[in-house]
Order: sequence, then structure tokens, then C-alpha cells
Amino acid sequence: MSTADSESMRTVVAFLRRCSGSTEEIDGDRDLIEARILDSLTLVEFLLLLEEIAGAPIDLARIDVDLLRTLNGIGTLIADAASGAHV
Repeated sequence: MSTADSESMRTVVAFLRRCSGSTEEIDGDRDLIEARILDSLTLVEFLLLLEEIAGAPIDLARIDVDLLRTLNGIGTLIADAASGAHV
């Protein structure tokens, strides 16, 4: 993972901690929706953050939305965006 990707993931984790009100570690495979870290209201704000990080709109029709459920999946989306893949 590049330095930019690492910085992006730190931004993502900070956002998720702020949403959950917790400072505890978030496991990379933890389901963020089932854990109630992301809900329907914060998901919209989270998508806007990811678009800001990616520098382009995220086309939900073209991605596997299950990638949004875990930090590892989100890391994959960020890496794809950094490599120029259409997200």
C-alpha cells in the first residue's frame, strides 16, 4: 500500500471512529454495517468522503458494494482508484 493509500485509510478510520464514538481498533474484516459503525445516514457521508479521496465519483452500479462493508474492502477500492481503475 502506498503512502497516499495509507493516509487515505487513516482518514477513513478517523471518520469511522468519529461515527461510532469509539477509539478502539477496527479489525480489517469487521462488518462495519453489522457492527453499526456505518448506518444508512452515515453511509451517504462516507461515500462522499470516499469520492473525495478517490478524486472522482464512485459508481455504485459498477463496484461490488460489499467492498464498503469492511476496511479491507475499502482499502481495495482506494487502491483501485489510485491505480486509475474506474470505481
